[in-house]
Amino acid sequence: MASVNTQFSIAVHVLAAIAHHEGVFTSEVLAGTVNANPVFVKRILVKLSKAKLVKSTVGKSGGYGLAKSPNSISLLDIYSAVDAPDAFAIHTYPKRSECIISCNIKEVMGEVLASTQEAVRRDLVQTSLSDVVSKIRARSN
Repeated sequence: MASVNTQFSIAVHVLAAIAHHEGVFTSEVLAGTVNANPVFVKRILVKLSKAKLVKSTVGKSGGYGLAKSPNSISLLDIYSAVDAPDAFAIHTYPKRSECIISCNIKEVMGEVLASTQEAVRRDLVQTSLSDVVSKIRARSN
């Protein structure tokens, strides 16, 4: 079975937690909300910080808070920040010249992949972090 990259969903999770509670939290606390390894969550927070989606403060009451309003952070911003992988990968096996499929599949699937990725980006840009938090709150009632 292929490995799965969960960085995007974890990034949305921690940002939604920060936005919902409107506070500043340590990476350990945020890792606890995900039930994930704090070092892994810290790596994601560093990426979010580099993308200027979170700001970090040091000291006794330090931690991570949102750098922007949840309304102004799109899921595409988060997706881009964590370098989420493409929807699928195209195999790298060599072509067999006697096989019409083998000679053309990579190019055709490359077009499908480009179209799929564009559709994902179009959808993600339309959803804000605030939308995610609102949906979470609506489900908890």
